[in-house]
Amino acid sequence: MKSTPAPVPVPPLAPLCNTSEECQHQLLAKLKSGQFALYSSDKEGYRTLCYYHATFLFVAVGDDGTSVLRLPTDEVLLGYVWRQSAYKLVLVDGQYKWNYDLTEAEKLETWQGILERLSPFTESKQRFVAGTLAEFAKLAAPQ
Repeated sequence: MKSTPAPVPVPPLAPLCNTSEECQHQLLAKLKSGQFALYSSDKEGYRTLCYYHATFLFVAVGDDGTSVLRLPTDEVLLGYVWRQSAYKLVLVDGQYKWNYDLTEAEKLETWQGILERLSPFTESKQRFVAGTLAEFAKLAAPQ
């Protein structure tokens, strides 16, 4: 009888970090490895934040058009990701409002959530980024 090999355990994408700074370092390391990226999509479009050709890029394609944002430094990238994620809805006088005043525990939880959203930067997603950049390069070509 042929034995079935035991499944190889898959390590977690991002080990739990104990501080916001640890999470930021892990995020930068994962992105700079070129193997991971952040994605989102909905009925309005598709967005990718990745490290492509040694540059942080945010590429978005949707109903409102196409955009490429180059984030030139680690600090700019971290600030950009933070601004997109560091808020909560709170009920004030019967209405929900955005609140950006997070506790240290909420900040850590937010950074951990960002790490959990990392996905493999697959070949098809790399083609998406390359294709979008190629479209912009055509605009710069002499006529």
